[in-house]
Amino acid sequence: MGELAKRNTTQGAIEKVILRGDLSGLTEVERLQYNFALCESLGLNPITRPIDYIAEQGKISPYINAIGVAQLREIHGISTKIIRVNKDDEFVYTTAAAVNRNGRSEEATAIVPLCDRYGKPLTGQHKANAIMKCETKAKRRATLALCGFGDGNGRILKENTPADLLPEEEF
Repeated sequence: MGELAKRNTTQGAIEKVILRGDLSGLTEVERLQYNFALCESLGLNPITRPIDYIAEQGKISPYINAIGVAQLREIHGISTKIIRVNKDDEFVYTTAAAVNRNGRSEEATAIVPLCDRYGKPLTGQHKANAIMKCETKAKRRATLALCGFGDGNGRILKENTPADLLPEEEF
C-alpha cells in the first residue's frame, strides 16, 4: 500500500472515531491504525500495548491501562503519592496526589468495595488486593487528570458516565 493510501486510511479511521464517538464501527485494521495514531499522539509505545478497549453501552472506547499510565508518568515527569486512606465495613477510600515536573498538581479519589458482589465481606488476600487496587486506581486517576483526561476514567473519549464504573473483577 502506498504512503498516501496508508495516510488516507488512517485519517478515515480517526474521522470515524471522532464523528461517531466510539470505535465499534471500525474494522480491526482501522482500530489498529487508530491505536497506533493515538499512541503516537500521546507519546506512548504501541508495542507495549498501553491502550485497551472497553465495551459498554454499545460503544467501544479506548482505555489507557496501567502500562500506558506508567509511560505517561515517565513522559510528563509525574510523581504520585497517597495522601489519605479511609476504610469502613463496606469500602476503602483512597486519595492520591500527582505532581508534574513543573509543580502542577492534581488530586483524585478512588473508592473500592470491601465486599464481593453478593455482599459478603472480603477477607485475607482478597481484602488486601482490594486495598491495593484502590491505591493504584487513585494514583492512576490523579495521573490522568494531570495529563488532561479530567474525567479520570482513562477513556480517551469522554462519556457522560461516572468515572471508573468498570466491572469489578471476580473475587
